Amino acid sequence: MPEGGEQQRAHRGVQQSYGFLSYGRTPHVPESHTPPDQKLRDFHAELTEHLLQITDLDAKTPAVYLDTRIQLGTGWEDELKLRLAHCQVLVPVLSRRLFSSKWCALEWKCFELRQQLQRKQGKFTRNAIVPVLWNGLRPDEIPRPYSDVEYDHQDLGADYTRLGLLGLRNHGRHPTHRKVVYQLALEIVEVAVTARLEPCEPSRFDALFDELVNSPNGSAGEEH
Repeated sequence: MPEGGEQQRAHRGVQQSYGFLSYGRTPHVPESHTPPDQKLRDFHAELTEHLLQITDLDAKTPAVYLDTRIQLGTGWEDELKLRLAHCQVLVPVLSRRLFSSKWCALEWKCFELRQQLQRKQGKFTRNAIVPVLWNGLRPDEIPRPYSDVEYDHQDLGADYTRLGLLGLRNHGRHPTHRKVVYQLALEIVEVAVTARLEPCEPSRFDALFDELVNSPNGSAGEEH
């Protein structure tokens, strides 16, 4: 059977969210009538549409989880843990706000814990993290651990590496922007299918959440 047929067969039955978008929130500006992260929400919607078209994921399952709520206590934390415990790929949206976000660092740590559990079981096949360049960033501006994962996707073109997704949109490079989002959707599916990262119990993340919430100024002043 052709390789494409094998990939289609592999997609069947995978009914967990393909991605978890981890992003640093932009503060709300009272003078603006547009939600502060509207362009990121547009990216999320476009990515979701592509994933639903190239997989057989049930429409009731979010193709990519995007948390758009202000934190509301234990119920909100429980949902975040559940999503991190079951999503197949972590998709950090690389920007300066993400690098300074303690919540984004926590999401990375939780997902990496899942990967460590898979390594201990001898089932680890590949890293299940697909970063997205949101802004144009120099290599020296991207800190670890984000710089440890391939993030520039050179096959997506020099403009993407130089400008990032937001830059492509703001510079009117709409055809390139659409192509990059579609290619990212394909990459997310490929990583999900080949990594086969198993879910874990959300309670595995309790200690990591407690460490952040109980630390001095743990999440003070930061929306999530």
